[in-house]
Amino acid sequence: MLDSFSSLPLNTTIDLDERLFHLVTDIVSKVAVGKSYREETFRGKKLKEMLDDLVISLCGSVSDIYPGKLGLILDELLGFNRRLEKTFSNFDAFLQMVLDEHIDHTGTSDHEKDMVDACRSQLTTNEMKALLMNVLNGAIDTTTTTMVWTMSEIIKNPRVMQKLQEEIRRCVGRKSSVEEADVANMPYLKLVVKEALRLHSTVPFLLTRECIKHCQIGGYDIFPGTRVLINAWGIGRDPKVWTESASIFNPERLENLELDRSEMIPFGGGRRACPAASVATQIVEYTIANLFYSFDWQLPSGMKNEELDMEEVGSLIVVRKTPLSLVPVKYDWQD
Repeated sequence: MLDSFSSLPLNTTIDLDERLFHLVTDIVSKVAVGKSYREETFRGKKLKEMLDDLVISLCGSVSDIYPGKLGLILDELLGFNRRLEKTFSNFDAFLQMVLDEHIDHTGTSDHEKDMVDACRSQLTTNEMKALLMNVLNGAIDTTTTTMVWTMSEIIKNPRVMQKLQEEIRRCVGRKSSVEEADVANMPYLKLVVKEALRLHSTVPFLLTRECIKHCQIGGYDIFPGTRVLINAWGIGRDPKVWTESASIFNPERLENLELDRSEMIPFGGGRRACPAASVATQIVEYTIANLFYSFDWQLPSGMKNEELDMEEVGSLIVVRKTPLSLVPVKYDWQD
């Protein structure tokens, strides 16, 4: 990705949403299934389109709001059931193809082991498909969106960008790129990523939970069987927790926290917390470090940093309403 940016003509504007999606898809796919299927078409759709269909389906249906016959009838009339069946049939067939390819290539000299190889002997086919669906659906869009929001907040705040770049270039020195070990020596970078996670929890409502016993929250009775949604977006911007400036991007606010509340918000907590939280955070930090080490970033057409549109849109996953378009300027080290 960095090489492709370096080879662009001067003042070329790039769609960073798309470039980062490609990067994350390749990383996650390589780890999970051994190679990237990003450019392949399956049943007339690419992986990105199938993942988008999954997100829409997982947002829920009318019967989730109106249980019983009314909801079921409306789901059928509105075509939700047909779309649901087609979406999961397509993705199931895609996962079956991935598993079949692993069976065909097992034992060949050019086959590199991945997550499928590590788990296949211990899980049934359906369990393996469920695991892969969780990994591909849960890791790609969320990690990409976190990167885009982090880049957006840094670009919108020149003070933060200057301080961050100074730290990165001071720690790394004159090398071709940032190495993973370098990131451990960048405390401000970690604060920047955590502050972005606080303000922009990719999934505004954490995955639905069901209450298993009677309890009280804020004076309200919560009975067994009640579906509970945790408002991560609201927690991250609660002025009672983060003061009146809760909506302002300020990484320094996290310097002296006794409890790392910012990391807990988008990844959940307890036994149901996201198992890939540390991996996702490392990927974001490493990518951001390389982007700001190798390039200075400008907005197109002379736009000012404070003019960058930060409007949100989405349901299950909240993304930028407009793509993040930036101009990469290769950094020139001065002797």
